[in-house]
Amino acid sequence: MIEFKPLAITENEACLIDLLSENQVEVKKVPVEENRVFPLALYDGNQYIGGITANKWMNAPHISLLALSKSYRHQGYGTQLLKKAETFAKQEGAALITINTQDYQAKTFYEKQGYHVFGQLADTPFVGTTKYYLVKQI
Repeated sequence: MIEFKPLAITENEACLIDLLSENQVEVKKVPVEENRVFPLALYDGNQYIGGITANKWMNAPHISLLALSKSYRHQGYGTQLLKKAETFAKQEGAALITINTQDYQAKTFYEKQGYHVFGQLADTPFVGTTKYYLVKQI
């Protein structure tokens, strides 16, 4: 009997990745590659002031989060974090890296670092803002 059941997100994601990986191997003949993660925190003494998370699956590294406490912005720390994620991507053999941001966040910062908008969605994640998708060749 077929039925819908709730499943813990980590378990469900693992099962979904298995199904998608089987399809990838069957259709594209490309072997499955493990997702590689890059978490890096920034501290001032014992105080957490920001960090970055990225991951690389196949040839597509993506920066998922980058943030700094307000009082530490405009001092080069964001640029340093971004460069460390780009180095991670290069070491993993990637030719590009992606990130997304909202119009009230860091779009201009990323563009100054060589990122280019390749897509955008208006009124996302809420009405009155635009979500931008950016890429950089590394």
